[in-house]
Amino acid sequence: MRDSTKAFLEVTFVFVLVIGILKVLHSFRSVPLIAQTLHVWAAVLFLYVPLLILYRTRTRPEEWGITLERFFLSMNMFLLFSLVFLPGYALLYWLYRNWWFHFPVAITVSKDWVLSLAYHLLWVALPEEVFYRGYMQSRLNQAFPKRVNLLSAHVGLGWVYTSLLFGLGHFVISLRPEALATFFPGLLFGWLRERTGSVLASTAFHALCNGLVLMLV
Repeated sequence: MRDSTKAFLEVTFVFVLVIGILKVLHSFRSVPLIAQTLHVWAAVLFLYVPLLILYRTRTRPEEWGITLERFFLSMNMFLLFSLVFLPGYALLYWLYRNWWFHFPVAITVSKDWVLSLAYHLLWVALPEEVFYRGYMQSRLNQAFPKRVNLLSAHVGLGWVYTSLLFGLGHFVISLRPEALATFFPGLLFGWLRERTGSVLASTAFHALCNGLVLMLV
């Protein structure tokens, strides 16, 4: 089997396995214990399945962008992305929620917003970035060349396919059509991972995007 086919099938299988388990758990969320621990299961699966694969394949964490190297570059790119893209992200989110799906949107900042942001950073963004941009995108990059130079970041099929799975995963769990739109921020997260060589910037930006969504309810 060619390396590219093997990598594609492996990533797809791991995705189906993890999302399938979460979907089953989500379908039983009426059970109090499952409802109370669903977020824990999601974080554990997204974080430890890739780490198990990393251990079994004897892959160095740095190869998957799980590193604090180039920390200042990552933080600079995070700040730059936040300034450039967050206003547009907020506008597009409002448009597709209000105009496309006819859901009312209002800006609300709750008193525990900072705590919620910290939760999304550690329990949502970090596990998802390790799973999607750390494991999936890196694994696909090993088999599919990154032929496109996009604003100083080399990207390829792995970048696009990972973003597709990112959007599909959100849709399968929630069955909400608007969840498919996460494909687009997924492209931004993936670009940050390629540009900085780490999932640090994508994790921080991912959490901040989630925090912005919490204010637009």
